[in-house]
Amino acid sequence: MIAVGVDTHKDAHVAVALDDLGQPLGELVIDANLSGYARLAGWAQDLATGAKGELVFGVEGTGSWGAGLVEHLREAGEVIYEVERPRRRERRAGKTDRIDALMAAKRVLSGEGLATPRTRGTRRALQAILAVQRSCVGERTRLLNQLQSLCVTAPASLRERIGTGRGAALQTRILGMRARAAADIEEQVTFAVLRDLATRARALEQTASRYERELADLVRQLNPTILEEPGIGPISAAKLLAADPARFEHERAFARCNGTAPLPASSGKTVRHRLSRGGDRQLNNAIHTIALSRSLHHAETRAYLERRISEGKTKREAMRSLKRHLSRRLYKQLTAQPLTP
Repeated sequence: MIAVGVDTHKDAHVAVALDDLGQPLGELVIDANLSGYARLAGWAQDLATGAKGELVFGVEGTGSWGAGLVEHLREAGEVIYEVERPRRRERRAGKTDRIDALMAAKRVLSGEGLATPRTRGTRRALQAILAVQRSCVGERTRLLNQLQSLCVTAPASLRERIGTGRGAALQTRILGMRARAAADIEEQVTFAVLRDLATRARALEQTASRYERELADLVRQLNPTILEEPGIGPISAAKLLAADPARFEHERAFARCNGTAPLPASSGKTVRHRLSRGGDRQLNNAIHTIALSRSLHHAETRAYLERRISEGKTKREAMRSLKRHLSRRLYKQLTAQPLTP
């Protein structure tokens, strides 16, 4: 085996090649562009041809600065693994780009800390829409909070016209109002600002809804049955598919990624487990949302929770069991139809 470890950065990548005994074969620094990717691929192929070994790449940051390199190598048919970045305790020899690339190559040889990079294509399209939809929702929430805050300190006459309520209700009410011609300067300016905030919040709401419809269309193309599952809407389904569950070798790895793998948390006479706080937080959020929705609106799920509670589990522990059960069920369903690259 020829292991090539690559430390990726915005402008340049550093690669180190090792043979199957861990002996260095060479190193290379390339620009992070198409010509640099081609140069790295050709250099690695020459090493593999000379040593007559299988060529395997270990790349750091496959979802960020290394995404372009991974795409190029994948199109060339190379074997690629995503390598974990070195932990602090592993940096006793210091840190340089060459050291990081060398450690990546050693991880490939040892087979530890490796993962399959996520696919691009449709998965990346889902991820892009999810990111901008989440941004729209977050910005709209910020605007509605600001709207509600300004309403509290608005002139009394304007505040009485608007009435009480939360952000969304205030937004609708303000957009249906007109400015009073006889109002003083403070009321006129305050109302103009409130109207502007409400208009921007309404536009973001419409944009987020459009993105959600686009997500639903993409999800139906990729997995027509996933939206039929109780508690799963377009946003949660898109988060599940964007995680590319088919890249995991088994369900336990998927559970570790989505934060539902139980971790021992016993102390003294108390024997218990807790869920992991690591992994993909958006995927974890999808599992949590689905579990919460099913616990409220799905009879079988409510019966499951009641049974677990009757067995002596707390409500929180029962929900953790439910999330683990959902993770197992969803993995089987999602891996039955892998995403197209």
